[in-house]
Amino acid sequence: MKLSRTPRALALLLLAASLGSRPAAGAGLSIAWQDCRPPLGGGFNTQASGCASDIQEYPLFPSFSLPASMDSVYSMELVVDIIVAGTEGDPLPPWWQMAPGCRPNGWAADAASSVSCNDAWGGLGTGSFQGWITGTPGWSTRHARLLVASGVLPQDAVTLLANDVYTACRILLRTTNTTSCNDGCATPACMVFNSLLVRRLHTPTDEEILISGPEAGGSDRAVWQGGTGADCQAVPTRRATWGAVKALYR
Repeated sequence: MKLSRTPRALALLLLAASLGSRPAAGAGLSIAWQDCRPPLGGGFNTQASGCASDIQEYPLFPSFSLPASMDSVYSMELVVDIIVAGTEGDPLPPWWQMAPGCRPNGWAADAASSVSCNDAWGGLGTGSFQGWITGTPGWSTRHARLLVASGVLPQDAVTLLANDVYTACRILLRTTNTTSCNDGCATPACMVFNSLLVRRLHTPTDEEILISGPEAGGSDRAVWQGGTGADCQAVPTRRATWGAVKALYR
C-alpha cells in the first residue's frame, strides 16, 4: 500500500514510529471557541464581537488526539498562527499588534479545561502565554504567531491514551483597551493551530514529538468576525523551535 507523504501524514507516521504503533484515524489537532470542537464538544468555528468592551475574554480551546498512547508526558508547546484580512503589504492593524500603548496583554493562557473534552493534565496543569511575534510566519505583514506553553511538574507526568480527545490549555483573546484602540477589532482573522510539541520523560534524554495537521478537515482552524478575506491556506505548517516552556518550572 502506498503511503501518503503529506506533512500531516509524515508527522503522524513519525509519532507512531517513535511509540511503536501505527497511526489511528482522526489523530491530529483541533481548535474552537468556547469549548472543544464537535462531535464531543459544543465549540464553534467563528467568534463575533461588537468591539465595545475593554473587559471581554473570548476563550479558544486547542485540543488534540494521538495515534498511540503516550506515558510520562509533562509539557507541551503550542504554535497558533494568525492571518488578518487585508491587503498584503499593509501593516497589521493596531488592535492585532498587541503593542504597549494600545493593547498590551491582549493574549493570555491558562490550564482551564474545556467543558466537554478531557483535561490533558488531570487538573494539575499550568498554562502560560509565551510570545506574540508579528510578521511571522513568512515575514508577511498580515501574519503573527502566538506561542503558548502548558504542562505539569515532572513528578506529575501523565499518560495520554490513543484516540481520546484532550484539551491542551485555554487561550484567551482579551478586548483590553478596545474602546480606546479599536482599529482592527472588526477586521476578520483566521487562527490556525499549527503544531503541538509534546515532551515526555525518557532515558537517557527526554523525547520530543511533533504533532501537526487537523483531526478532521479544517478542524485546526477557527475564525474571528467571520473570517472573510483572511486566507487560512496562506499559513504554512512549520515546527516550533523555542523552549519557553521551561519558564513554567523555574
